Amino acid sequence: MTPTRDCLTVWTPLPPERNGIADYAFSLLGGLAAHYECRVACDDWFGQAPEAMPVIDPALVHRGAGPRVLHQIGNNPGHGFVLRGMRGMPGVTTLHDPGLLYLHETAGEDAATIRAGMAAALPGLAAVYGRQHREHGIQTRANHLLFDLAGEVLARSRAVVVHSEFARNRLRLVHGPAATAHVAVIPHFLPPDPLPSGAGSGRAAARARLGLPAEGFLVVTAGFATEAKRFDWLIEALDVALGRGAALHWIHAGAERAEEYALSAAIAERPAVAARTEVTGYLDATALDDHIAAADVLVNLRFPSGGESSGSLARAFACGTCCIVSDTAAYAELPRDAVLQVPLAGAVGTLAAVLCALAAEPARAAAIGELGRRFARAEMALPAVAARYRDVIDNSLDRPVERTAAAGPSPTLVLDAGPGLQAWHLEAALAGRRGACRLLLAVADLAMLADLTIDRPGLLAELLPITARLRAVRVEVAPRPGLLLDLDLGGAA
Repeated sequence: MTPTRDCLTVWTPLPPERNGIADYAFSLLGGLAAHYECRVACDDWFGQAPEAMPVIDPALVHRGAGPRVLHQIGNNPGHGFVLRGMRGMPGVTTLHDPGLLYLHETAGEDAATIRAGMAAALPGLAAVYGRQHREHGIQTRANHLLFDLAGEVLARSRAVVVHSEFARNRLRLVHGPAATAHVAVIPHFLPPDPLPSGAGSGRAAARARLGLPAEGFLVVTAGFATEAKRFDWLIEALDVALGRGAALHWIHAGAERAEEYALSAAIAERPAVAARTEVTGYLDATALDDHIAAADVLVNLRFPSGGESSGSLARAFACGTCCIVSDTAAYAELPRDAVLQVPLAGAVGTLAAVLCALAAEPARAAAIGELGRRFARAEMALPAVAARYRDVIDNSLDRPVERTAAAGPSPTLVLDAGPGLQAWHLEAALAGRRGACRLLLAVADLAMLADLTIDRPGLLAELLPITARLRAVRVEVAPRPGLLLDLDLGGAA
């Protein structure tokens, strides 16, 4: 009789959602099926899981769930249901991108909760930028880099998986060693299915399927076009290389998000580049694989980087395609002989010189691609990655997580509100509190309250901490006069 295997519940988006983490999760589920009976919580009822693996409505997934739970969280709105699932069903969380500010904003999270997360990570900076957010609705690009909002994930997870030492060290520096002791590094895996590969027949076959010329040096970029992928550097470097006589062609194998980065407009500004460039739009996995396999080089730049991983880079390793990356963050951890790392300083000039040299001698690119494939096969094979997940999941079962206290009546805090009342008095009174809170700014009599509010018309905006949202305010007469504030301090009470 075959022994019953342990159940693993995985919260994740799934294909056909246009989300790289959905593709990652689908492949990982195939590897985890060797160790567990897997079931998937997905808010898309038509989500595609591996064959015979049940997809369950998140509202019902608690039925029959065991203690083994895995969440896949990335920094986009497709993971809002996973964030909420993590709060109700703690487990192991794969943090694909430590910067979760965009997720919180687009998933409808409460503004006070967002500001509380900002303050928990970097209190000094949050005192300035959080107040801009609350009072003026300003959320800058710098905020998305500075404030990771990963504190709740760290507290509510039995273990956290990231894909690089850089990502783990970044979390440790911001949140401290104690809060990150349970963070494990598991690299991004190679695609499980055989991909077209090699500088010979594999590349030629991929080009034939795509209708591309058999000869010619092909540069490929992949995925959604975002500003952090530094297409501005690449476009300028290509313009320089073409001006020096390099014979090359560039294909962006992915979708353009003009609201994030106007790729087509940037290409059009460089006529020489525009004449030798194609933007494909969104591609399914098979077409994406073929484009990466057809390439002589995959360019995968990042700046700034929060330590995020790259599925297209893993695909390139599997194909044996030479990879050019930025020498920063997680990419700096890759072996020097397995990729070409471009320094951030002088990136355009260096990249142009590299492209000219490789276009003149494509065999050099092929040799680097082969070394990358050997490295990836040794370190990133799916069975090995799935086994490491199993170890993290099973070894974390006894680790406690931060629990949400049951809701109950909120006691009223009392703070004397004399003429010398300052913001730091409120911050001290509310320190360590989360959720609903009631605060009485007490005065000797109503005449004193009138004088206080007339002298300081912006009193509450001036005094309230950045994490506080004012839900209601009223004048109290008895038993003690003052302003009674109903506040939401973010998170759970």
